[in-house]
Amino acid sequence: MSTEDFIITLFCRVDDEMLDVKKHSQASLYPSEVVTWALLFSLKGKGNRAFYRWLRQN
Repeated sequence: MSTEDFIITLFCRVDDEMLDVKKHSQASLYPSEVVTWALLFSLKGKGNRAFYRWLRQN
């Protein structure tokens, strides 16, 4: 499974679980997007800069 496929699968699972959570009117991201980024950050286990570089590469 490629990194892109993993991220898409993770997002779909998170989004399916968060159907009842509404987006705040002033927010630019949906809650499921924020949770997906947080999970990826915790799974990666590196600092902010390394995580940002990893995201840019993938």
